[in-house]
Amino acid sequence: MTRQGWLLAAIALLGAALALLADRWWRRRQEARAYLRGVRYVLSDDPDAAIAALSDAAQLGTPEAVETYLALGALFRRTGDLAHAIRLHRNMLLRPGLEPARRVEVERELAHDYRRGGMLEEALAAYRVLADQGDRAAREGLRDVLVDLGRLAEAAGVQRQLSSRAEDPLLAHLLAAQARGELAADVERGRAAALAAVTAAPRSADALLALAEAQGAAGLAPDAAEAIGAALDEDPGAALLAWPALQAAGVAAALPLVEARLALAPDDAPLHYLRGRVLQRAGRTPEAAAALRRALELDVTGETTLAMRDLLREAEAPAPDELAARHDLLVLALLRKARPVRCARCGAESPVRQWRCRRCGAFESFVAPG
Repeated sequence: MTRQGWLLAAIALLGAALALLADRWWRRRQEARAYLRGVRYVLSDDPDAAIAALSDAAQLGTPEAVETYLALGALFRRTGDLAHAIRLHRNMLLRPGLEPARRVEVERELAHDYRRGGMLEEALAAYRVLADQGDRAAREGLRDVLVDLGRLAEAAGVQRQLSSRAEDPLLAHLLAAQARGELAADVERGRAAALAAVTAAPRSADALLALAEAQGAAGLAPDAAEAIGAALDEDPGAALLAWPALQAAGVAAALPLVEARLALAPDDAPLHYLRGRVLQRAGRTPEAAAALRRALELDVTGETTLAMRDLLREAEAPAPDELAARHDLLVLALLRKARPVRCARCGAESPVRQWRCRRCGAFESFVAPG
């Protein structure tokens, strides 16, 4: 090739490079404008326009555009605008050229939208497809939706696949919940699930209390009392949650257990509350009223007070000779200031601690007010 030919080729290559740079600059400029329009529409509370603007940006195919799209969808879901979140994520999946890894991420976000919106069967199907592809986050979502649907045995099976530890407190919670659900229909099946829960996490107070409920239902009161004692040794703060287990164990086993623990912790308000309830079941009404009053006087967190309010609200009408004592107890419970316990993850409130937050599904997330 002549020198003139080489010169023309170099000029052509330079022109092509300049055109490519100009095209890239123009695309970046258009992308920036789309982002700014999207942000402006979000701030002006015009989500439809925001979606349209960010769709323009996403069509440019940059990773930053997809990130912005995902952030907007998460924002819609957090603020409860599930219709816009679902529409946005569905539109993203319709976009040609979306990278496979990004497609999995968007499908997972759409599954989150379905779950948050109460579309549990749709969420289940979406999570299952991703879980079968080995997506761990989707498998966790599948487990949580199964819990929401009450399919606890299946949820426990998924958790077993996720777990890599010898002890798994989350699996213990799932099996404990399964045990309580099984007891009404089949005591032995409930006991088997409770024993599996304790095996999964021997120090789990939830698992031990579920076992106590199962042992009590099977007529094994001493074994039930032993499991309750072990649960309260592991987690003294779970005392208010021990009532179903004490009830299953029966008065003869429950009362000595509670009184023995009170001898070691005489200022423990939840234990006085439990003693009052056991005495009430034993028909020792005046003693029960005195124990419940003492529980209110000793309550420093407010949790016992809130439990008392629920108890008095749901209790049957008292006999005429018990009316005055019931009235005094109710007035005392209402006059005391008490704040509900709060989920540390989502902020949901509950009168007393729960093993699992009913709003967000987190286990062991409730914190008593300080």
